[in-house]
Amino acid sequence: MNKRLLIPGTLTLLNLFCGFLSIRYSFDGHYLTAAWLIILAAVFDALDGAVARLIRGYSQFGIEFDSLADVISFGAAPSFLLYSIHFQSLGDVGVIISFMPLFFGAVRLARFNVLQAGFEKENYLGLPIPMQAIALASYVIFCMSIWGGIRFPAFLVPFVVFLSFLMVSHFEYEALPKFTFRKDLRNTMKLSAFLGASLLAILFPQFAIFPLTLLFVLIGFVRGVLQALHGEEEVVDIST
Repeated sequence: MNKRLLIPGTLTLLNLFCGFLSIRYSFDGHYLTAAWLIILAAVFDALDGAVARLIRGYSQFGIEFDSLADVISFGAAPSFLLYSIHFQSLGDVGVIISFMPLFFGAVRLARFNVLQAGFEKENYLGLPIPMQAIALASYVIFCMSIWGGIRFPAFLVPFVVFLSFLMVSHFEYEALPKFTFRKDLRNTMKLSAFLGASLLAILFPQFAIFPLTLLFVLIGFVRGVLQALHGEEEVVDIST
């Protein structure tokens, strides 16, 4: 076995384990813990990709393993969390709505595996499934940290539908910047914004992650709408 694949593979395994634990804690009614585990899974997922690029530990197996882990951590875990915390009270409609993150996330990942080419991505085609999961999990964290429970539950239905649509849309979303200030002005601005947002998320995680993620989601949506209105077509890469 190529030793360079060991570290990325271990990080992917930790991502998968966090998704499994999140489902378990949702089942037990520990919704805040379940939501934080989804956020932690996203951290491991980001580290997985960053380490793989750094040490050039790429493999087709790694891509497939990462996608399967993402289906659990960013598809099944958020779906189960939403159903457990609110949508079970809506009967069959609640089952369908809570299933949407899993279904559309799986479709997005399948599209990626079929069409992806290469490992370096300049941008994303559609909302990445980890960002969708972070948006949902951080909303739970935000509400429970301020009010002790889900506030404005009616917001969840259109929010889930909106995020699910964005995952399979053709709207362009920015990828992570290169971690250097020497590349170009665009990358420097992206990196500065990323570092500033990361600092806020570290200092005030329960309050900052949701607004920052929502801002990221809306920027891509607004840009996509404007491009569609002006008849612009972007040739973009895709990723999870």
